[in-house]
Amino acid sequence: MLKLHGVALSNYYNIVKQAMLEKGIAFEEITAPPSQDASFLTKSPMGKIPCLETPEGFLSESLAIIEYLEETHPTPSLLPGDAYQRAKTREIIKYAELYLDGPARRLLGHVIFGAPLPQQAFDEVRPALEKNLTALKRIARFEPWVAGTEFSLADIALLHIMGLVLAIIKPVYDWDILAQEPELANWMQRAAAREHSLTVLAAQKKVREAMMAKQA
Repeated sequence: MLKLHGVALSNYYNIVKQAMLEKGIAFEEITAPPSQDASFLTKSPMGKIPCLETPEGFLSESLAIIEYLEETHPTPSLLPGDAYQRAKTREIIKYAELYLDGPARRLLGHVIFGAPLPQQAFDEVRPALEKNLTALKRIARFEPWVAGTEFSLADIALLHIMGLVLAIIKPVYDWDILAQEPELANWMQRAAAREHSLTVLAAQKKVREAMMAKQA
């Protein structure tokens, strides 16, 4: 059986977890936070999560993992049949990772762990996200799903990445992104209402609330 190592607080862990649930893949969850311990680095070379334990060995990096799942469990497919549309789906995933998650993550230590808020990051992150959200609208289709008519890996990735972005941006800037982007808001409501989205998000919420209770 495949084993998914990580924690439900992680948006990238949840991307992989939801892909496995959507595909009906049997797997075991192994709680493992990011670590630089030598034993964990043999599983995930950068000490990041998630990593997937397969019969052949370990895989790290969420995009590599979900591509592996698509190849080894092709039904139901979470990528379009057409080569160009598959590439567009991957484009949205990579875009969300680099241009939405990337800038917002600069504020993660402040919001989640109470670290000091760097002034440079405060000044730069919102303008970057405003620019990048505008660019997202140039490649997203919302017909009704982000890459077209079928729910895909792009919807899973963008749902969980936007979840992190919203959780970070609201307390720092008091900025309601979804109020300004109704098409994105409507899509996110649809994506979050799926059965497996609800399962994954509920597990994440439970872990987040437990962490906050410890910090209080």
